[in-house]
Amino acid sequence: MEFLFSFIFFLLQGLRIFLVLGTLLPMVLPMDNVLRRGIERIIEPVLRPFRKVIKPIAGFDFTPLVLYLLLIFVESLIRRLLLPLAIK
Repeated sequence: MEFLFSFIFFLLQGLRIFLVLGTLLPMVLPMDNVLRRGIERIIEPVLRPFRKVIKPIAGFDFTPLVLYLLLIFVESLIRRLLLPLAIK
């Protein structure tokens, strides 16, 4: 059971890293860069539902920030509520 939680935490952390990279890389890499396109392929399907609900404010897209905070919140909930039950 601990392995499952470790795997879930690994996936959540990986998604957060890809989210940060997907937000920062478009500022420095050209649109046709393979790394940029690969990270966008991972991030865009996750961000799309949030973009339907959260519209850009003054031209700024806050969906990556909202998703980042939501991932942290979900991880903390799992650590506080489910992990102690699994260890017993």
